[in-house]
Amino acid sequence: MTNPFDTALIATAGAFSTTFAETIVYKPKAGGTRSIQAIVSRDPPAAMGDAPHGKSPTLMLDVENDSTTGISSDEVDTGGDLVTVAVRIGDSAQDRRITGIISQDAGRVTYGVR
Repeated sequence: MTNPFDTALIATAGAFSTTFAETIVYKPKAGGTRSIQAIVSRDPPAAMGDAPHGKSPTLMLDVENDSTTGISSDEVDTGGDLVTVAVRIGDSAQDRRITGIISQDAGRVTYGVR
């Protein structure tokens, strides 16, 4: 059963995509592709100095947590699935690997991409 808060998150998830997103291509390891809307952060937090275990994603993608209009956290294969996205604005899009889930709620999910 979905609670009222989750229902509101799901209902408004598309509004963020409509306002702030760009089109990228999701390529599941299992096959197929689909164009989706993603809010792309190209300057995510960086590693702290020479910390031996500090590693940050190259990009962060905020998408709808939905297997039709975004990338559902239930379907993603981190380390296997790819997205085709421009690493820098104005550059050609290239395939990049989804490395993990950074945050999620019922409506949206943020993935790290390298």
